[in-house]
Amino acid sequence: MTDLAPLPTGPVPDGVVECWIDYSSPFAYLASTQIERVARENCARAVFRPFLLGALFKEIGTATIPLATFSVAKQRHTSLDMHRWADHWGVPFRWPSRFPLRTVEALRLTLLVDEASRASLVHAIMKACWVDDRDPVERSVLVDCVREAGLDPALLERTAEAKHALFAATSEAVARGAPGAPCFVVGDQLFWGQDRLEFVAKALRGWRIEASGPTLSPALEPSR
Repeated sequence: MTDLAPLPTGPVPDGVVECWIDYSSPFAYLASTQIERVARENCARAVFRPFLLGALFKEIGTATIPLATFSVAKQRHTSLDMHRWADHWGVPFRWPSRFPLRTVEALRLTLLVDEASRASLVHAIMKACWVDDRDPVERSVLVDCVREAGLDPALLERTAEAKHALFAATSEAVARGAPGAPCFVVGDQLFWGQDRLEFVAKALRGWRIEASGPTLSPALEPSR
């Protein structure tokens, strides 16, 4: 088990890709089914970094439920796209009967687990949320996920210990410039979205692109 040491700052070491996730994101679920494969195919290792997406949204001024702000047409397309990605990758996907999902306890639990065991727990909880339509707020669900990952259910008695670790992880996600979940960090490059995995793969092979000139038109530049 981890001692809940502070998350690293600065560039991610060579041969590692960080995958920043919250179980509340369907896009993070889709990414979680592929990131280890992408890392493996590029002689790298994937590390899951849990953080609280809602708190990040509040910090950066994004709606708590971005999907709810979309037009009907955009909501319909986004929903279809999720199912297309799932079919494309050959993974199951089911929209939950409750949304948004409350994931604080699940995230704290994940931070109690060392990196070597974390992936198994991430996959178990993601499956519960986005395949089996189970509520991660329910203790019985998390107990089942812990057991499925081959871990000790006694971990659930310690989740309060990870309160500050989750706060620190979310602050780190903000500091890295994360706009949402999932985000991937390769070196000092950040990529946002499950549809950016091809970019992640190229970055792991040394690819790098720098933006030149203004990143937004003057009309879209944020006020200072």
